[in-house]
Amino acid sequence: MDYETDRHLPKYAVIEQDFAAKIESGELPGGSELPSESDLMALYQVSRVTVRRAIDELYHHGYIEKMQGKRTRVKGHVPLQELSSAYSYTEEIIRHGMTPSRRIISSELRICTPAESELLLLPKADPVFHMDRIYYADGLPLCFTQTTLPYRMFQDIESCDFKEHSLYHILETHYGITITNTSLKLKAVSSPGNVAKYLEVSDNTPLLHSTGLTYGNCHGGEIPIEIFTSYYLTTRFEYTLVQKRG
Repeated sequence: MDYETDRHLPKYAVIEQDFAAKIESGELPGGSELPSESDLMALYQVSRVTVRRAIDELYHHGYIEKMQGKRTRVKGHVPLQELSSAYSYTEEIIRHGMTPSRRIISSELRICTPAESELLLLPKADPVFHMDRIYYADGLPLCFTQTTLPYRMFQDIESCDFKEHSLYHILETHYGITITNTSLKLKAVSSPGNVAKYLEVSDNTPLLHSTGLTYGNCHGGEIPIEIFTSYYLTTRFEYTLVQKRG
């Protein structure tokens, strides 16, 4: 790039505009890796600070994505996920033509908290099953999720293979539960603590945080069956909400 034609711009902005133009024209398609910091420093004859500022600007404007320990790359087409349907993570990944996989971080049986007792309509000090896991789409992290289930409804669930089968599949096929609906709360957050490590992103990467309560039909009645918390990478899916008037 010839800086003689762009003296009015800061050097980081010249680099940003150069790569933005290549991405928008298709010269750098989705999934393409950007050159290393050292290569960019040599190419543009600038400092590492300038290169990092340019990369940060490209990231904040939605052109690229960063993954911990991997080369920065151009953000590809992001499929839309409708929030009007209660799909499992596995179903949603498959629906977008990708291959799902899972990693179990931890699972345990413990006594329910007062909040869990209230939400799941459980007696005080009733046991619950709690699990933390990561979902992957085509081998790349999609979300980190935590789930809590009433153990009285799902005896021996700790012996199920959650790496091989989705949670909803197990609830529906092993326990005869029909998932009916989900009450969901959403907000944007910066990746906290170990979540950034689990999702292989930089600290403070923006994520979509959801908390909710899942309901299912059991013996002819609809009852709460799951409390969940999830952190989504919006570089994998974007979300759309269909609203009706009246």
